[in-house]
Amino acid sequence: MKLKKSLLLGITALTLGLSVSATAVSANHNFFYWEHPHWVTVTKASTIYKIKRVYPLANSYVVKKYRVHRGHHLLIHHAASFTWMVESGHFNSNGYYTYSVGRSGYSWFKQGIH
Repeated sequence: MKLKKSLLLGITALTLGLSVSATAVSANHNFFYWEHPHWVTVTKASTIYKIKRVYPLANSYVVKKYRVHRGHHLLIHHAASFTWMVESGHFNSNGYYTYSVGRSGYSWFKQGIH
């Protein structure tokens, strides 16, 4: 009887473990992972916009454009109002200006510093 219960418990744990791992979401598609800044390496040339923040945010406007090339390292995170916000080096957002990348999706960068 003890062997039967332990076998049943083992099979249940294995089944539950497989179902959880099969439904795990990759870090690229998890909004909460990108809530905090992460270092990335740019794989496609992109434009970073310096945006003057005014309220309401719909009235914000572009002040300047910067071009970053392949191999450039950025500290980025996802934001609700702007697709990708940059938080590193010269592109450091504050209460007056926001630096945002003019691309959407994940195809323009590679996670980590390469």
